[in-house]
Amino acid sequence: MSQTAPQFAPSPEPVPFIPDPAAELPDGAEVVVVGGGMVGASVAYRLALAGMQPLVVEANAPAWGASGRNAGMALAGLGGHFPRVEALVAAAGGPSIVEYTSRSLDLLEELDTILPGGIEWDRSGSLDLFTTEPEERRGSSLGEHQAAGGLDVRIVDEADLRELAPALDLGQARSAKWTPRDGKLNPFRLVYRLLEAAARNGARIVAGVRVEELLLRSGRTAGVRTSHGTVSSGAVVLATNAWTPALVPSVAANLTPIREHVMVTEPLPPLLGPGFETNQCNEYWRQMRTGEVLVGGYAIADAGMGIGCYQMDVSPRVPPLLAALLGRLHPALADVRVIRAWTGLLDFASQEIPMAGRLPAADGTALPGAYLVCGLTGHGHPYAPILGLLLSELIVSGESRTLPLTPFDPIRYIGAAHDPTWLGPFRGD
Repeated sequence: MSQTAPQFAPSPEPVPFIPDPAAELPDGAEVVVVGGGMVGASVAYRLALAGMQPLVVEANAPAWGASGRNAGMALAGLGGHFPRVEALVAAAGGPSIVEYTSRSLDLLEELDTILPGGIEWDRSGSLDLFTTEPEERRGSSLGEHQAAGGLDVRIVDEADLRELAPALDLGQARSAKWTPRDGKLNPFRLVYRLLEAAARNGARIVAGVRVEELLLRSGRTAGVRTSHGTVSSGAVVLATNAWTPALVPSVAANLTPIREHVMVTEPLPPLLGPGFETNQCNEYWRQMRTGEVLVGGYAIADAGMGIGCYQMDVSPRVPPLLAALLGRLHPALADVRVIRAWTGLLDFASQEIPMAGRLPAADGTALPGAYLVCGLTGHGHPYAPILGLLLSELIVSGESRTLPLTPFDPIRYIGAAHDPTWLGPFRGD
């Protein structure tokens, strides 16, 4: 384990990019969506369906960031974040967080059906494996919380595991938490299919352009300044993940970039049905339709646990641990070839609940025409579809109609630095 101290509020850095000299921007747009990941794509898609013509500005290629660097698992229960997020949502008068995340998974299933080519969605369920007595105790308690919130979840024993995960070494798992309605997907397909559909409905997507500043005039949103010039707009959505503090310094104290490692194996015959997690969801893996196994985690072995890191180089210590995990739990994977390893940046919100809604000004009042979505805290797929829908409803009609956005109001993070409530479970404590 590294002795490097984590930085919860590092100095903000702009997203790195290679400018596209051929990129062309319009002088103005009805709505500017900054960021071409799953959140930005979800917002743009819903806005376009509602009859607006959003401009999506992406510094790199769509899904270049966290949206294209994850294992593609959609877990409605949010892992160890669930109890604290559920309490915050309830305190804000919202329905259970299960309602939000389950709606997201239903939306993903719907998108797989209606978007040409689909998103490789499989509702195969997920197994959270308990390999130690403390894991089993914490996981069983978490399952009780999730079930009380309305999630379809149960604890399964060896007999169930033999049926659900025949490739698992049953001697390695004491029991597991089974969530049958969880799913997995191809995140690249999700982002590109959404943007393609948005473009067919009037959206414009421009890549290779970095947004440098949110422009204001007389206390209202006036557009954005970019690497390629200025775009005037009365509405701007910032869907910029871990890079948000460079554009919104007021959230920097409560939004931490975390470097997460993922690796992929050679294609294999079908061995793993559901998605898998263990160690409070700090490690996770699933098999793709094409046979490759994606596995991620072991941030605890990274320098400073990857906390506060904007660099995306691969630590040589992490991939061997991921490979060993697969071989230990699934003996048939002990000698598979690893094809590639990479990292991505997660955006962890200090209180674990995302920021989604009107962007507050420095005095806490909503800044007219400015909207923010970030802090998904490692669970992009259970959040992005529903937050994209709710934010588009807010922009189009002045309120979110499907579900209230109030629990995600960014104001809770403005003006005070909160100690991160996720640190203990992140370390496996």
